[in-house]
Amino acid sequence: MMRGRVARDVTHFEALAHLLELERRAERARLATEKAALPLTELEARGLVVLDVESVEESIGLGGRTLVTFAREDKRPLRSRLNVGDVVTVSPRKAPVDAPPGAIVTRASRAQLELAFDRHPPPFIGEGRLRIDLVANDVTFDRARGVLKKLAEMTHGLARDRQQLVLGAFTPRFDRRAPLTPSRPLNPEQLAAVQLALSARDVALVHGPPGTGKSTVLAEIAVQSVKRGQRLLCTAASNAAVDHLLELCLDAGLRALRVGHPARVLPHLQGHTLDLLVEEHDDRRTARELFDEAFELLGYARKQREQGRSRQRFANARAAKSDAYSLMDEARVLERRAVEAVLGRADVICATLSMLEGQILSGRTWDLALVDEATQALEPLALGAFLKAPTVVLAGDPKQLAATVISMEAKKNGLGTSLFERVLRDFGEDVKQMLKEQHRMHELLMRFPSREVYGGELRAHPSVARHTLGELLAAGATVDAPPLLFLDTAGKGFDESKEPGTESLRNEGEAGLVVSRAHELLAAGLPPQAIAVITPYSAQASLLRERLAPAPLVEVDTIDAFQGREKEAVLLSLVRSNGEQQVGFLEDLRRMNVAITRARRHLFVVGDSATLTGHPFYTRFIEEAQAQSGYRSAWEWTAFEPGPMS
Repeated sequence: MMRGRVARDVTHFEALAHLLELERRAERARLATEKAALPLTELEARGLVVLDVESVEESIGLGGRTLVTFAREDKRPLRSRLNVGDVVTVSPRKAPVDAPPGAIVTRASRAQLELAFDRHPPPFIGEGRLRIDLVANDVTFDRARGVLKKLAEMTHGLARDRQQLVLGAFTPRFDRRAPLTPSRPLNPEQLAAVQLALSARDVALVHGPPGTGKSTVLAEIAVQSVKRGQRLLCTAASNAAVDHLLELCLDAGLRALRVGHPARVLPHLQGHTLDLLVEEHDDRRTARELFDEAFELLGYARKQREQGRSRQRFANARAAKSDAYSLMDEARVLERRAVEAVLGRADVICATLSMLEGQILSGRTWDLALVDEATQALEPLALGAFLKAPTVVLAGDPKQLAATVISMEAKKNGLGTSLFERVLRDFGEDVKQMLKEQHRMHELLMRFPSREVYGGELRAHPSVARHTLGELLAAGATVDAPPLLFLDTAGKGFDESKEPGTESLRNEGEAGLVVSRAHELLAAGLPPQAIAVITPYSAQASLLRERLAPAPLVEVDTIDAFQGREKEAVLLSLVRSNGEQQVGFLEDLRRMNVAITRARRHLFVVGDSATLTGHPFYTRFIEEAQAQSGYRSAWEWTAFEPGPMS
C-alpha cells in the first residue's frame, strides 16, 4: 500500500536545482566568511588551511601525476586534519600568487600531507614555506544539476516512464521471485533482500541497520546479476563507500574496475583503477609516444617563429603545427580505444555518483545499478543512477545520519531527505526488505537501539550475542567492563565550554575520564587498534586526540566521521553539561543511533545525567544502563593513572 504518495510534476526537478544552488552558495559563503573573518591560526585549527609546511619528497604517481609530500621543518604534527580527496591550492606562505596550483589530498597523517598534481607544480613548491588552502569543489554541484536537467527533459516513451517513476507517479514493478542458490550463507532476510533486488524491474530498497550484513547482500546481488550476464554499476556518494563496493566485487571473483581519480582510491585498490590500467595498455603507450612527438613539433614551430619572419620559416611553422595536431588527434583516438578496451573487459564498474555524468561514463548505461549508502546521498546525485540503468537498488539505513546540508533553507525544504526515504514514503514497505540479524553487537548493546530505533526487530547472531571484552584482555586482567557502561558526571562541575575562537564545544573533565579509561584498557592488554574514541563535537575530538597522542593507534574522531565503522570497544564523550539541559547536536537521534551502535563488545559513555535527562531519549538510555547494571557515578569512579609502560 502506498500511503505517502505525493503528487509531483517536473517542477520537482526545478525545485531540487534551486535547493542545490542554495547549498552551493551556503558552502561558498561559509568558506569565504571564515577565511575573511578568522585569523590564520583559527583557520588552521578548523582544517581550512595548513601553514608553514615545506615539500620533503616528490615522486611520480598513477597516471603520470606528480605526488608531493609536505611537512613542517621541525617535524611537529600538523594542526589541520585535511581528508583524502579534499581539493586544495598551494601557494607561498608570504607571497600570494594569482593562480595557485590545485591538487588533491592523497594521504594525510599527523605530520605529513601528500598531494597529487595533475600537472607538474611550479618551482616555488620546492622553495621555502608554503600554505595549503582547502577550496570549494563545484564539480559535484554542476553534475547534479545536469542530472536534474536530463530528467526534466525525459518526456516521451520509456524515458517518460523513468521520469514518472522517480516523481512517484509510476508504481515500481516486480517479476515473480525465482528460486536462488546463493554463493554464500545467507539468513532469511538477506536471502529475501537478494531475491527482491533481482526481481525488481524498476527500483528496490535494502534497509541495513548496523551490523546486519548489507555488504553481504550487495555482494550476492552483484554475483547473481553477473551470473545472469547483466552489466553492473556499483556506486555511492563517497569514495570510501565505492572502494568498499569494489573490494566486495573483487573478493567475489568479479572483474571489477574503479573509475575515478586514483588519488581518491585506497592505495591497495589503485591497481584496479581505469587510469592505471589504461596507462599499461599498448594503445596508450603508443599515444604517449605520439604526444611526445607532437610536443617536439610544436617546440620546433615556436622556434621557427622566434628566429625570424621569413616566408619559409612561417611555412615550416605551419607545417609543423599541422603535423603536431594530426599526431595529437591520432593519439586521442588511441587513448579512447584503450579506455574502451579496459572498460569492456570489466563485469562491474565502480564509481561515485558524481562521476556518473563525468566524461568517461556520460552516455553509458548498465542493466543494474547498486547504490550503497543511499541514505547519505543528496537526492539529485542519487537520481543519476536512474539515468544509467533500468533497475536501481538503493541500500542504506534512514535511521543513521543523512548527507550533510549546510543551507538551513535547503534542508528545511527537503534537500536533507534522501531518495531512499522518498521512495519508501511513496511506495511503502512492498519495495523494501529490512535486514534483521546483526553480527556486530553483544545482545545487551543491541537491545536499546533495537527497541528505540528499529521497532524491536533486531536479533543478535549467536557468534556475537554474548561475546565480551574480557575475552580480549590479558590473562588475569580485571576491568569493570559490562557491555554497556554509563559514567554519570552529574554534580562534578565538568561544564562544557567553547573552544577559544570557535563555536565548537569541549569538556575537559569528560576528556580526562575518557583518556583514563583508554589507558586502563590498554594496560589490561586490549590492542589500541581495538579502541575508538568518539564524540559529537570536533573541539572535543581535537582535545582527546591531543591528550591521547602517546597512544597514537587509538582512533579518535567525531561521531559523524565514524559512521559505517566499528571497534571492539568504543568510548563516547557526550560533552553537554549545562544548567539549561540543552543537548545541541544530540537532539538528532540519528547521530546518537550511530554513536551507540559502533561497539562490538563494550560501549563506555560519559555524560551528565542532569543535562541529558532533559530529553526523553537520554532518560531512557540511562535507565537502560541502570537495568543492565551498567550505571556508575563519577563520584565513585577511580580514575586510572597510566604508568610509564602503558
